[in-house]
Amino acid sequence: MGLFKNTLARVLGIGGTRIDTKLEKKEYQAGERVKGELHIKGGKVKQELESVYLHVMTEYEVETNDKTYFQNGTLQKVIVSVDRIIKENEEVVIPFFFTLSENTPVSIHKSYIWIKTHLEIDKAVDQYDADGIQIIPSAGLKTVIQALQEEGFVLRESENKKKYGKIIQEFEFYPMNGEFRGKLDELEINYLSFEKTVDIILQVDRKAKGLSGLFSESLGTDESNVRISFSKEQITDKIFVRTNLVKTIKRYCK
Repeated sequence: MGLFKNTLARVLGIGGTRIDTKLEKKEYQAGERVKGELHIKGGKVKQELESVYLHVMTEYEVETNDKTYFQNGTLQKVIVSVDRIIKENEEVVIPFFFTLSENTPVSIHKSYIWIKTHLEIDKAVDQYDADGIQIIPSAGLKTVIQALQEEGFVLRESENKKKYGKIIQEFEFYPMNGEFRGKLDELEINYLSFEKTVDIILQVDRKAKGLSGLFSESLGTDESNVRISFSKEQITDKIFVRTNLVKTIKRYCK
């Protein structure tokens, strides 16, 4: 291949380097370490690899101008340094690991999570790979869900939205049984995990009662928003979490 054709092959990505991301498993708990390997195969010409980017992706709902649509967004970005030249047809395996954010949405209802691998190649068409993964709740989120279920709430729906400057999952609970049945229309939960604390944001939607209740519902004043903070130790204590959630809901469902 002459110099011109060789350069053209690199620029167009003809017979270029390919990447395949292999994960240790397909199901992870939010907050768990993800391990895998990047399998890179050289093409017909040698190419310089700069970096590999791993994007934890999801689809989230966007509301604007009374319209709703969905778009893909990055939850987490990890850079794997390669900085080497891949020879013709050379096969390279690069191990990687990173810790999945505890705020990663759970794989339920319409929530889908995947890892997109972006291979950046100097003077060539970039290569991509995508691998779907299943996410189960972190220990803290699992505690919150179980605590609400024991109070008679049923998880009815979940949506991924961009709020508080990040993409988070919103859980909608319905009071099927227990003392809150007939008092609430629904209870929405946002779970925000930080380095040392976890914040639970509740939207308590009171059930309309009488004419004044219907009037409040039409104005949107039948909803109350409240934020509760827990330490990392407290959030896995189901009795403590349940007690605080119930006390807070009672205060705002009157």
